[in-house]
Amino acid sequence: MTVAACAKTSTTQNGFGSGSNVGESSETPTPTPTPTPATLTITSDRPITKLQPGDPLKFAVVNGDLEDVKVTDADDEEVKGVLKDGVWTPEEPWALNTSYTVTATLTNTDSHAGPTTTVTKKIKSLDGDTNIAEVLYNDATVGVGMPIIIRFRKEVIDADMRAKIEQAMELDISPKQEGAWGWLDQSQLMWRPKDFWKTGTKVSVRGKLKGLPTSSHRWLTRNVEGSFRVGDSRILKVYIDRHKMDVVVNGKVARSIPVTTGKAGSSTTTRSGTKVIIERETTKVMDSSTVGIPEGSSHYYRVKVKYAMRVTYTGEFIHAAPWSEESQGSANVSHGCVGLSTANAKWLFNLCAAGDPVVNTGSNRQFKPSEGIGCWCYDWEGWQKLSAL
Repeated sequence: MTVAACAKTSTTQNGFGSGSNVGESSETPTPTPTPTPATLTITSDRPITKLQPGDPLKFAVVNGDLEDVKVTDADDEEVKGVLKDGVWTPEEPWALNTSYTVTATLTNTDSHAGPTTTVTKKIKSLDGDTNIAEVLYNDATVGVGMPIIIRFRKEVIDADMRAKIEQAMELDISPKQEGAWGWLDQSQLMWRPKDFWKTGTKVSVRGKLKGLPTSSHRWLTRNVEGSFRVGDSRILKVYIDRHKMDVVVNGKVARSIPVTTGKAGSSTTTRSGTKVIIERETTKVMDSSTVGIPEGSSHYYRVKVKYAMRVTYTGEFIHAAPWSEESQGSANVSHGCVGLSTANAKWLFNLCAAGDPVVNTGSNRQFKPSEGIGCWCYDWEGWQKLSAL
């Protein structure tokens, strides 16, 4: 009996000749994917560590979308702003030399990264200089010649910057009157009516100036707001060559007053032109050194006067001058001021207010705009040309 030999075969318990168990897959397991969260880049018109007051924040997101932005200051107070099309604009300009924290919430495109990603970033405004504007004669009752005066502590050199400031101003005048803005110089913006104000006019002015530049390294840090009321019409007409003043109240001459004005001379003759009462003081020390006549000069003086009303920054006043009463009405003997008797000066002082026009005629020395509230040195056409717009 012959038996055939067979080759030895390795088998498993299931008899399939492999190392696999019944029901097991031979495929390699799929690895868990690496999450790809959204990423954020924040930029601005300038480096985000040197933001200027008006700069917006610009957000660029990869692998997601921008959902929300929150900005806080160093005291953890929220800074309000508007987010639109990836640009966040602060409602109020950035404060200078201040650090802020930006917290952005991003929606992830990759579901494995979770629904959202939060990104925190430090930003900072630049360390610039400040400028401040103020409304003069706020909350006062003024004369019919007082313009609206916005005075800047530091000059606004650039014409484009002056134009932006002018555009930011808003007026409420009742009753309405024709008028215009003009820059008397680079630190004074004025609005004057075409003619003197109507009596009883109410004036309110507002300027959203905060954050506007006034130079390459200086910005306004506050808005401005103010108001005044116009009282009765009081116009002082000084006839220099006739040594006389007519006080016109609401269109009628209330009193004619003998006066003395500045004696002949390049620095003493009283200036012709329309001035405006700037300030009033019951007692004033007149010191010639403040107008360039030093102590020791033969023309030096220092004297206390009563009922003084300033009409120029260069030293012209209307005041009581009892020492010159013999010359009042007949000769000009002062250093440039308009001198009255004490009784007339007291009456006039009690009648008048800042803003009353003082119209001077009769001398060959002209009042210059920079020497006082000089908006009335210009005719209407000339004044309009001083606008920055």
